Amino acid sequence: MKKNNVYVVIGARPQFIKYAPLSRELKNIVNANIIVVHTGQHYDKNMSKVFFDNLNIDPPTINLNINNLSRGKMIGEMIKKIDDEFSKCKPDIVILFGDTNSTLSGAVAASSYQCEIIHVESGLRSFNKQMPEEHNRIVADHLSTMLFVSSEVSKINLINEGISEEKIVFSGDIMLDTFLSNKQKIINEKAYEKMDLLKNRYIITTIHRLENTSDSSRLRNILKSLNIISKQLFPVVFPIHPATKKAISSLNVDTENILMIDPCDYITFLSLVDGSNFIITDSGGLQKDAYYLGKKTLVFRNESEWPELKNDNASILVNPLESKDIIDSANKLMNNKINYKNFYGDGNASSIINNKIKEILKK
Repeated sequence: MKKNNVYVVIGARPQFIKYAPLSRELKNIVNANIIVVHTGQHYDKNMSKVFFDNLNIDPPTINLNINNLSRGKMIGEMIKKIDDEFSKCKPDIVILFGDTNSTLSGAVAASSYQCEIIHVESGLRSFNKQMPEEHNRIVADHLSTMLFVSSEVSKINLINEGISEEKIVFSGDIMLDTFLSNKQKIINEKAYEKMDLLKNRYIITTIHRLENTSDSSRLRNILKSLNIISKQLFPVVFPIHPATKKAISSLNVDTENILMIDPCDYITFLSLVDGSNFIITDSGGLQKDAYYLGKKTLVFRNESEWPELKNDNASILVNPLESKDIIDSANKLMNNKINYKNFYGDGNASSIINNKIKEILKK
């Protein structure tokens, strides 16, 4: 039996989490040769290998080790090296996730081949063209031949951009699959106890978006606000992204009240989220994970790709330059529960995606 070449292009922490449930489904396709290309975009052990181990994902077939470059150089190098891999074993299907430089590069490289381009988590829009992620997701969507959406809002975004409804499939959020399969482990972990924290009496924060970390005024004000919140409300625990740590090192700002720790594996991190009072972040994925765990989120951004969470007051957007608004909003979120609604499907996205892939391979 001829095996079809199914390439999976990943490179960053959120993509490993999204790929985990689908990786198990893909193993059941008998006529598929699964080739996982890790671009190397996230290469630190705490941002990469630990997620493969933690989520029981097989090691990538190929690691391109592309990192520590400017955005333009990184994308150029990724497209070239991904194309080199595709030329060795011509792809029948290329699977992409999310909105990273790896996603954009995989889509561009795949567009030179007569193959199906599948984009998981399609249709997200912030409508802020200054965001690199917005460029990545738009290009990937418009080059893809099958687009899996996490919410009805994402489907409407794609239709409004002229993408045929025939190409769009509602799968729900694939990160919900990962969460549900690990939920009991997350709850049982009680990571906060190992850090001598009290349940519901600390705050988890993450800051990694370039718009916040590359602007010294924004980053300085964020840190000042977090320092005040940590002193006046509950301790702020900050698992710090390596790029954010580097950006902070050049600032002269008081962070003595913030508990900064190394990045955590998936289970440990979400266990900390589960034990927290609420979340402060600029991450899109963490807003959803917090939502699944019944936690509200204060978001250091002026717009969001997840408007359903904003409209439901599960995520509160705040200008990173407005200290008073940040602190006032943090006070309002204390002990504030969410009213969970099923925006993102039933946790079977990977099965829906896998069934569609099997249909393609039968043709």
